[in-house]
Amino acid sequence: MKENKFLYLVNFIACMLVIVIHTRFPGNFGTAMDAVSRIAVPYFFALSGRFLLRDGNEDTAKIREKSGRYLVKILKITGIVYAVYFVFSLVVHIYLGDSISEWLISKYSLQEALWFVLFNSGTYVYDSVFVFDHMWFLFALIYAIGLIYIFAGVLRKWYKWLIAMLLFLLYFGEALQTYYPIRPFGISITTWYVMRNWLFVGLPFVLIGILLSDIIREKKEKIVKHKNIYILMITGGIAMSVAETFVFGKKEVYVGSLIAVIGIFLLSECEAGSGKYLYKIGKKSSNVIYYYHVLVIAVLDRLSYSGVIPYPSMWVKPVLVMVLCLIIFYFAPVIIGKKFCVKGN
Repeated sequence: MKENKFLYLVNFIACMLVIVIHTRFPGNFGTAMDAVSRIAVPYFFALSGRFLLRDGNEDTAKIREKSGRYLVKILKITGIVYAVYFVFSLVVHIYLGDSISEWLISKYSLQEALWFVLFNSGTYVYDSVFVFDHMWFLFALIYAIGLIYIFAGVLRKWYKWLIAMLLFLLYFGEALQTYYPIRPFGISITTWYVMRNWLFVGLPFVLIGILLSDIIREKKEKIVKHKNIYILMITGGIAMSVAETFVFGKKEVYVGSLIAVIGIFLLSECEAGSGKYLYKIGKKSSNVIYYYHVLVIAVLDRLSYSGVIPYPSMWVKPVLVMVLCLIIFYFAPVIIGKKFCVKGN
């Protein structure tokens, strides 16, 4: 990112917002915060596209080289994250005295394999021990980057049309959720992962990142002159998302989220403030917090169910998980790293 400190700051904010999605404040405040938080995942997808093909003059071979390198990186990360959650779930099931064979059969059934392949969800990526399927993001990213690799030769001919078509289908599907809940594949379209998957969220927002990269590279001098407009896009998009959730109900991606994401990347090219410290957390730990915050939630829940600690209230839990994630994934590594440096000297 060439030290784009503003985007590092947004990374920090976005990973905190993902925690809000999975812990949720109560009441109307919680509903509003959930709507605001829905900007986070589209932002992370767009971020991947924004810096994937930054040069703009890549031929087919170069696009495949860059996307292939990134694909290998994501596959490695996904394998590690998946293994951590698998082992955690296995240990908990053994501790609870559950049948491992029955757990594996139910977790990896053919029906669940279908939901995983189609929607990047199902018990392949969550179970009763960790109940959030946040790993869908990694698998959706693999799909998106894999498709870019395969169709590298026609990427820049098709990507604008694909963005328009997929966004239309996304918001049309979300309109059906509100007004005419059909049942594709025998599942209600209101089921969270029918519209929130690699096709309707992952791919279009990665392509939006690539499009923004092309626009910023070609029109940098004009873009930096309109900082106030981008601030208005972000604030207006966030406000619009809150209004949408109270009018139309909860959605995975609001129209306001799309506007705010675009505004963030355009503003990042201006002289936007990033603070002295928070951007460092985004730079060093936002990815790890995203990958493992559900593990922190699962451990907290397990300790609460076992009576080891009192179950935190809905007001306390989001903040508690944020604090624990910051301590575990940022402050502890920084402190330990400094100690090793002192010893090494």
